[in-house]
Amino acid sequence: MTRKNGYEDNYPVKDSYKRHDPRGSTRVSTPRGYKTQEGKKWRIEQELPGFSLLDYAFRDAAYTANHQSNGEPEGMNRGYYSWSPLGVTHKPEDIPKWEAGSEETARVISKAARYYGALDVRFTEIDERWFFSHTKDGKPVVFEDAETAHETDEKAVYPKSHRWAIVMTVPIDYEETQYTPTPLFAAGGMAYSRMHILAGTVAEFIRGLGWNAVPSGNDMTMNVPMALKAGIGHLGRMNRVISWQDGPLFKICKVFTDMPLPQSPQADPGILEFCEDCQKCSKHCPGDAIGPGPRSWDDPPGSNPGAFRWPCDEEKCRDYWDQVGTSCTVCYRVCAFAKKKGPVHDVVKWFIRNVPQLNRLWAWSDDLMGYGEMKAPREYWN
Repeated sequence: MTRKNGYEDNYPVKDSYKRHDPRGSTRVSTPRGYKTQEGKKWRIEQELPGFSLLDYAFRDAAYTANHQSNGEPEGMNRGYYSWSPLGVTHKPEDIPKWEAGSEETARVISKAARYYGALDVRFTEIDERWFFSHTKDGKPVVFEDAETAHETDEKAVYPKSHRWAIVMTVPIDYEETQYTPTPLFAAGGMAYSRMHILAGTVAEFIRGLGWNAVPSGNDMTMNVPMALKAGIGHLGRMNRVISWQDGPLFKICKVFTDMPLPQSPQADPGILEFCEDCQKCSKHCPGDAIGPGPRSWDDPPGSNPGAFRWPCDEEKCRDYWDQVGTSCTVCYRVCAFAKKKGPVHDVVKWFIRNVPQLNRLWAWSDDLMGYGEMKAPREYWN
């Protein structure tokens, strides 16, 4: 693979590439599928390791802060993700909005976001093709010369003036990931619970400075291309973002704003080449959803067509979720970049960045050292 470090060079799309329609999937979950009460009861009765009532309650409670007081999950233009000010910060009338150069603005936003809980903070100018074509309830998402984002009975309006995205990550705990695929992987729920609080708080901070802000989690856009353009990391074989600092162990949220911000640089190269050689996530994927071949223009089921990527069948992935009864995340557990931080792993990452000829050696040694092996669920509470 020829090493490149431009976003358009690394992640080309066809001219026919268009906005994703989230209403397209026709999958129907099985009665004992992912997060169904029938499936939960059945697995508890089977006394499957990692699927006890204790384990389920542990996972489910991790999602608590991702729900509003009425029990509905946070989502587009709801709760902390509201497009309207929450009324917490107030810029006094006749006081001009806070303004600074884009670099100083970036420093201020980064410092505040990290204090509010962000693992990483980057910035990018938006591409309208990242936005979903429709909301989940079928309203078209349109771009207009409006001052603020708003919804009507017929459409969801995104202001053309909100040209910048603040892309942030929240952590997924390494230790909890070692118990996937069981409900003991509560780290996903905790990440979702942090996402909306982080995005909503950063948005309210920006509003208090006199600018507009629209917080968002997994709604509104495709998060992966946005994070890649912002320089969070690079694409992994499992079609998730991998960063040099945290591997794949994070989730992504963002805030859109009309506040001028700089374009963050691309992440250091080397991850794409390593994933081409490694293939651990493909070999260990229990749903056979991650292809072993090179990146291509093929469009597997569940994907948005027209992007150059590794073949990942999202439908097979979700089918396995229904089969096992919980989110899988085995690809995160076995990923060679999913490690505790330390000097030894920093040295290996230096070689991956600078001496890609040794990539296969590092992937082989990762297996030899036993990294990515599932921990025994029965031992968790001990």
